[in-house]
Amino acid sequence: MSICVLRGRSTVAVEPAELTLILLPHAGGSAGSFVPLLPHLPESWRILVPELPARATAPKQPVCPSIESAVDSFAEDLAGELSGPYAVFGHCLGALIAFELVHELAKRGHQPLWVGVSGSPAPQLVVPEPANGRPEDWTREQYVDYMRWLGNTPEALWSNTVLADRMIAALRNDLIVNHGYRYGGHAPLTSPLSVMRGDSDPLVSAEEMRAWSDHAGATDFRTWPGDHFYVFDRAPEVSARIVGAIAEAAAQTDMMGVR
Repeated sequence: MSICVLRGRSTVAVEPAELTLILLPHAGGSAGSFVPLLPHLPESWRILVPELPARATAPKQPVCPSIESAVDSFAEDLAGELSGPYAVFGHCLGALIAFELVHELAKRGHQPLWVGVSGSPAPQLVVPEPANGRPEDWTREQYVDYMRWLGNTPEALWSNTVLADRMIAALRNDLIVNHGYRYGGHAPLTSPLSVMRGDSDPLVSAEEMRAWSDHAGATDFRTWPGDHFYVFDRAPEVSARIVGAIAEAAAQTDMMGVR
């Protein structure tokens, strides 16, 4: 597992950033998934993306066995990177990892300024087996059909069998991790929580998203036009909301100024 730096220094030894924003990608995603957001986020922010192993660019890496394993590894790597305020945003599988990660980082003395989750049912609603069966039992054809149905995969990719198989393998590993997750119980977050969803997302209902309110004292809900990948299709608007929510949290805590 690794921490990818999309913007800023890889360590805070020289000068802390105004804010460190940690982004956690969707199942099958990688650090590159968040590139559409970069032009719309403040230049003064450091952007880090904890990345699960065995992405399409590194298919021979050992796979991650669980969210708990990922969180332990990411928290260890991030603990030395957080000398100032930080915020976390996770989409899909990344939302669950973000949720567990901020609790672990808080235990280590790093309280987040703001947390954002998107495109995932609340932790207590994650089911061990989706309606279409266990991901470990799907055939290659089922994965191809699923990825085409969900969107965000260029049709030209399927002509490159090697790359397609690597992307399927990454997605398969991540879906197994996602559905292997079991919520163990946490005290509500003390940081503001923003909950976002695309209005035509076939993977999560509005009701399943509203259940995130059980996990924070202050919860803000936003629905955007779009499907499961609205985050990237509407990058300017989503980025603006992330910036605005962090600025609101900063004003409440008087921890920093966000430009």
